[in-house]
Amino acid sequence: MKKQLVLAAALIGAAALAQTQPAAVDRNAAAAAPVLSAHARPEAPLTPDYPPAALRLEQQGEVRVKLRVLASGAAADVQLRTSSGYHLLDEAALRYLRSARFVPAQDGNGQPVDSLVVVPIRFVLQD
Repeated sequence: MKKQLVLAAALIGAAALAQTQPAAVDRNAAAAAPVLSAHARPEAPLTPDYPPAALRLEQQGEVRVKLRVLASGAAADVQLRTSSGYHLLDEAALRYLRSARFVPAQDGNGQPVDSLVVVPIRFVLQD
């Protein structure tokens, strides 16, 4: 019986989790989160490689990664939020997302801004 690889990855909760990072803090002004007119999204479908050792060991699971999408579209502050339970899968997701490119969120004026997102990556084997 041959196992087939299924990868699913997409930004989730971007609307609920997106937060702009203020360029400067005015201590006399009330803190208000700017409204985003567009949320960050991947430039292309997210397709991390399934680690060969994890395939051999038939490891499966979902990794959730929190990261900041910079106004430039680069990923920063990439952190494991929820482990799959397997180090190989967790590291593959983190390594992949560190180099992923995104279309940044935009403020109400259409200008690119930093935002926070959570990316789930599911590593699944199907018969």
